[in-house]
Amino acid sequence: MEKRPNVLLISVDDLNDWIGCLGGHPQAKTPNIDRLAARGVLFTNAHCQSPVCNPSRASLMTSLYPSTSGIYFLNPDLSESPVVRKNSLMPQRFQAEGYYVTGAGKLFHGNQNQKYLPNYGGSFGGFGPRPEKKISPFPGHPLWDWGAYPERDEQMPDHQIANWAEDRLAQLKEQPLWMGVGFYRPHVPQFAPQKWFDLYPMNTLQLPKTIAGDLKDISQYGIDITRLKHVAPTHEWVLK
Repeated sequence: MEKRPNVLLISVDDLNDWIGCLGGHPQAKTPNIDRLAARGVLFTNAHCQSPVCNPSRASLMTSLYPSTSGIYFLNPDLSESPVVRKNSLMPQRFQAEGYYVTGAGKLFHGNQNQKYLPNYGGSFGGFGPRPEKKISPFPGHPLWDWGAYPERDEQMPDHQIANWAEDRLAQLKEQPLWMGVGFYRPHVPQFAPQKWFDLYPMNTLQLPKTIAGDLKDISQYGIDITRLKHVAPTHEWVLK
């Protein structure tokens, strides 16, 4: 019987195409992603099924469109979709085929990781750590806070998740293996040690262009998402 390959799924929360290998933002410094892309096949015209976390992850893990699963927003849970309940999730499918399945970090939305991912290694603090007081002087929900915090990379959950994955890959001898590694950043709040902010001096940043009437071809549902008052600053303030 031919040996089946191990599978490592790396998920990055809210990362767009502003990376070097895709010719995104001219100021982006993404050497690790660029090096990974150079080692394999790079899809330059790939699109997520939804610009919202829960339905996008649900689509990836179920192979179903949001219009099929009925999951369009941060709720409902996968188990609340009758269509999803009739289908296998990606980790379950690999496990049924004899794979040892494990993972850590954010692979499913919210608290669904423990429910749907066997041998889950933990969230390592998720979107933390957070300062006691808001750092940014700008308006908006605390989720949109940003600044130099904490002091060291080792305090960041993503750093700890990467270390966990490296250690587990070295320990696990099970064949075949499916491992999911879910990084929480660059999802808000955007905290990072000072050295990462030093790479991008404020007076040198190139802001994206804003186009008048850019939302005219967006459905009302999509417009409502961009203006959630309990999450984001007001659209007018952002443009100003």
